[in-house]
Amino acid sequence: MTLFEKQKSVEHLPKLVRLFALPEVMLLPQTQLPLNIFEKKFIAMIDNAMATDRLIAMIQPLKETDDSKLHKIGCIGRITSFQEASKGQYLITLLGLCRFTLEEEINIDDAQDNEYAFKTARVNYVDFGDDFTKPSTERQKLIDRKALINSIKNMLVQMDLDIDWNELADTPNEMLVNAISMTSPFQIAEKQALLEAPTVADRAELLVTLSKMAISDMAQTFDTIQ
Repeated sequence: MTLFEKQKSVEHLPKLVRLFALPEVMLLPQTQLPLNIFEKKFIAMIDNAMATDRLIAMIQPLKETDDSKLHKIGCIGRITSFQEASKGQYLITLLGLCRFTLEEEINIDDAQDNEYAFKTARVNYVDFGDDFTKPSTERQKLIDRKALINSIKNMLVQMDLDIDWNELADTPNEMLVNAISMTSPFQIAEKQALLEAPTVADRAELLVTLSKMAISDMAQTFDTIQ
């Protein structure tokens, strides 16, 4: 495969990847994720990716403040936009390509205490080949758009948050589900469950369930305070 050639199937994806571990941040296939990069090790990772295949593998740690232990499922993405901002920061956008299973982390740097050292790992994609499949009309119909929007609206109202739904009016169902999943105010475990949902329709149902649970938890908290 030539440099910067777009990856269109699992066969085009590397088994050894750069691993970007961030809590409460997930990437989903066929969805875009903007990132502000400022830590030195991640700057080094982006430099390395831009010089080669532009691929970054996103994954969540098990705990908020400790990235020594990681979840087993993540998603690899391609850098589709890159801008060097002030003070040495990078503004990039990742396009999600395919989920993966983490097999093992690999030490390719002899000085792991080096501030420029970033994580690498061996991964496989055998369970997620369908992530490259474009949504069909039949697949889009499996998603209850009305139930999804209503549940998310209700949750955001309780959180005193809002979304400009007019901007999303023409967004296809699967894209809407993935966009909401990635931007939703859930924690690591909930975000990971959304990532690991077998299909986008399953993810939509899980979003509805998580939203209702969040509303219930907020109501119980309010009652306790009262």
